[in-house]
Amino acid sequence: MKRKFLFLSVACSVLAALLVLATAWLVPRYQVPILMYHAITPSWHEPLNNVMPANFARQMNYISSHGYRVMTLDELVEGIRTGRRVFQRSVVITFDDGYENNYTRAYPYLKQHDFPAAIFLEVANVDHPGYLTWAQAVDMAAHGVTFGSHMMTGAYIPGLPREEAVSQIRESKRLIEARLGRPALFFAYPIGGFDETVKQALRDAGYAAAFATNRGNDHKGMDLYELKRIRVKDGDSALVLWFKLSGYYNFFRPVKSSN
Repeated sequence: MKRKFLFLSVACSVLAALLVLATAWLVPRYQVPILMYHAITPSWHEPLNNVMPANFARQMNYISSHGYRVMTLDELVEGIRTGRRVFQRSVVITFDDGYENNYTRAYPYLKQHDFPAAIFLEVANVDHPGYLTWAQAVDMAAHGVTFGSHMMTGAYIPGLPREEAVSQIRESKRLIEARLGRPALFFAYPIGGFDETVKQALRDAGYAAAFATNRGNDHKGMDLYELKRIRVKDGDSALVLWFKLSGYYNFFRPVKSSN
């Protein structure tokens, strides 16, 4: 009996020590998960970039019911810039391209839960069929949605001449600010492609931060012009969503080339 008690005591001590070590190893590696969506619609020609409205509603309900704090891009970037620790059940919600269904399908659920979000616009497509109108963007901007640039056309930046890339980086920012009357401080790289020259062009244009996918080498999430995001898929189970929201998902992802 004594041997059994001693064995259990030692086992519990070892497990407790392992838990402390695991916690000490994990905590410094925590990154606020930045979720990446595109279209929210029942049917779409790019399944990888589409989430059905019912599943988007389920995902927003999960975030709400499990006590996650949804941050704005301003809060995220200021926290990284100053080194301020954040609540470890935090998350950021972003959308790329600026589809009209972000307004008709996603926006009602964001308002229902009082969640802020960010949309990166392909600025030349605004007011075109299938995309947001400027009037819709004005409405969303007044209710917790931040707008940033996804270039004028969503073109893959490494494939553009430098002059064209710089022009689109600057002009898209100027038009968003002119139309919405608010600073456009954030940028998302189309298809995640960038290099150091592009990052410098964004700094020069006045952007405060830029968002990629899982490209680049910044494992610590501290490079404001190389912030990784996590693609949310239509078929993500509750377990997969939990892992993506854990704050450690990026650490276990393979890193792609940035260009």
